[in-house]
Amino acid sequence: MKAILRAAQELPPGRSLRSKTYFTLFGLLYSTGLRCGEAFALNLSDVDLDQHLLFICRGKFGKSRWVPIAASTSAALQRYLKERIRFAPATPERPFFVTGRGRRLYHTNVDLAFRRALNRSGLRGGKGCPGPRLHHLRHTFACTRLLAWYRQGKDVQSLLPILATYLGHVKFTSTQVYLQATAELLAEASRRFLKNFRQNISIKGEGK
Repeated sequence: MKAILRAAQELPPGRSLRSKTYFTLFGLLYSTGLRCGEAFALNLSDVDLDQHLLFICRGKFGKSRWVPIAASTSAALQRYLKERIRFAPATPERPFFVTGRGRRLYHTNVDLAFRRALNRSGLRGGKGCPGPRLHHLRHTFACTRLLAWYRQGKDVQSLLPILATYLGHVKFTSTQVYLQATAELLAEASRRFLKNFRQNISIKGEGK
């Protein structure tokens, strides 16, 4: 992800808002797991940087929710906001993320910028090797959160409904789609299984 963000900072034209917009947007998608459309739809009134909250108004299936964000994410959004207000009006109903012309982002221009960032970072090959898609950042967030819980020794099963709510899913089964069996997740799940297995064997041995 660091390579993609570096490439986003280098997107032309130089000294324009464009590179700052995509650097901040890609970082936000990676760190929060927001749907792309939810990030594009954010207005200035939906972003509370003092309370570290984003308000998703009528997301997928018309469901609204508050999304807590890290202090570091708020700081990154604040840095972007200082640049953004130079290019577009800053009234509450205006979009938070804007193009160089002050317009709201849409999928076509963002997908193009993401592909160019992938090309610059070497993560997109030729025909047949398109590399990741923008929506994969949502998958990455979900898998990274699950992996962190495993490593922290958390009760992952009890926390999965919280992850589903955070991602804005109506059904828990929708969240399961994102929890792909990455090598890291498999390793952590295997380690936990072996630990529990050894503990059970030890308990049974003591009971004889």
